[in-house]
Amino acid sequence: MSKTIIDWLAAREPVDAHSRSRELATAFAAIVAASDLIVDLGCGTGANFRFLDTYLGPMQRWLGIDNDIDLLKRAAACLPKDRVALKEMNLATDFQQVPFGKGFALTASAFLDMTSKPWLTRLAAHGCETPILIAMSTSSQPLWRPSHHLDEAIRLRVESRQRSDHGFGPSLGTDAANFLADLLRDAGCQVTTRESNWTLGPADRFLIAMMIEGVARRAQSIDASIDSSDWASMRKDQLLQNQLGLVVKHTDLLSIPPGHIVALDEN
Repeated sequence: MSKTIIDWLAAREPVDAHSRSRELATAFAAIVAASDLIVDLGCGTGANFRFLDTYLGPMQRWLGIDNDIDLLKRAAACLPKDRVALKEMNLATDFQQVPFGKGFALTASAFLDMTSKPWLTRLAAHGCETPILIAMSTSSQPLWRPSHHLDEAIRLRVESRQRSDHGFGPSLGTDAANFLADLLRDAGCQVTTRESNWTLGPADRFLIAMMIEGVARRAQSIDASIDSSDWASMRKDQLLQNQLGLVVKHTDLLSIPPGHIVALDEN
């Protein structure tokens, strides 16, 4: 795992924490028993644990799963070893090893949009009896302010890259959260979604700069005829002049198994 990815996770963590739905986190904590094991899919360096720990309490046990050993090493260095076990696992090929059902609760953050229809169908089938909280699923491509005539061309290419195979089959990208929500509702779960959008400005200069670089790189990798380098230079100049804003829409999803009721307005 490159330092760039670790830097990216570190840069986005405080913005995610600010953007996430505290309403859904509170409701998830209310339905999870103190004896339940929290299973964190794609746990990375432990950002999801750090956010939810204050909601779930100091005795809750966790199992963090990721396929990147470098991220797991970073997580092991900063998470409490007496409460958090970590496991290297490929969630695409070893899905059957993920524990579901009574005694478990499932969570993830910034993960769902990499997955595919078949994988999410399996998740819904196995997870309909398990409390599930999945946060920060991307639900739109970046919206740049002010706009630029190349934005749409770049958006289409980045979306094409996002919907490619990230190991789970063709990704659903920005449609993943709604697709899973519909599956879980069909299975009888009480499903609630909330927006958890990034609204970035001058105070988020470092994260926006990383977004510019990442978007330009992905667009260029799909179609070299798009001069994303000029677009990136223009956006960096705007950023330096405090003239650039960015919105990235996200969705948080809470699924409560049949037989349990939590007072929330579903949407």
